[in-house]
Amino acid sequence: MATDNYRAFMDLGKEAGLMGPELTKWVKEQLDDLAKQKKEERLERWNYEVEQRRYEEEKRRYEVEQRPLEDAREEQRRQQELALKESSQALKKSELALKEKELELEIQQASNTTPVAPNGPISSINSLVPKWIEEESEAWLEEIEALFENYNTIEIERALVLAKNMEGKAKAALSSLEKSQRGDMLEVRRVITKAYEITPENWRQQFRGLAKEVNWS
Repeated sequence: MATDNYRAFMDLGKEAGLMGPELTKWVKEQLDDLAKQKKEERLERWNYEVEQRRYEEEKRRYEVEQRPLEDAREEQRRQQELALKESSQALKKSELALKEKELELEIQQASNTTPVAPNGPISSINSLVPKWIEEESEAWLEEIEALFENYNTIEIERALVLAKNMEGKAKAALSSLEKSQRGDMLEVRRVITKAYEITPENWRQQFRGLAKEVNWS
């Protein structure tokens, strides 16, 4: 490589009209400048590599130092979210319990002001009403509507039967209605559907799931 550079500079010098000692001196100067330039480039590259290694080392050290802090912050955030979720659930349960208590009080007041025969429609229907099961709310509503129709009940009687036999979200949904609407089965169905998000497709899926469990043999 040095020989190639020397020949190249010699040719350039001759083309420029240099000869003898003057040519030799010029070539030497060019070779020295080239060597100096390469040395500076190597030094610059070495400095860059040193800085890059230092940066990577500092980055790794920072990550090692920060990781426990980040993990602690993430755990704190997760605990806060969990506490908020539990608090929200507890609040919903409290609200549900309060609505159920209010409804029970209203039922008691209505029973005290509404004459109900011991062997009348309400007593007969209550003895026939199946246990409330949230997953079978649609079938439960169908069955109790049939009972209401068979016994030719009035709205106050329907409201008392529904309130006595419903549980959970259904009972809370019923309590959200105005008193005058609690015996209106269209309104009752509306709030129950909203509370449990009952759709025709969900009902079909539930029916198909129950059908698979039945032993037809």
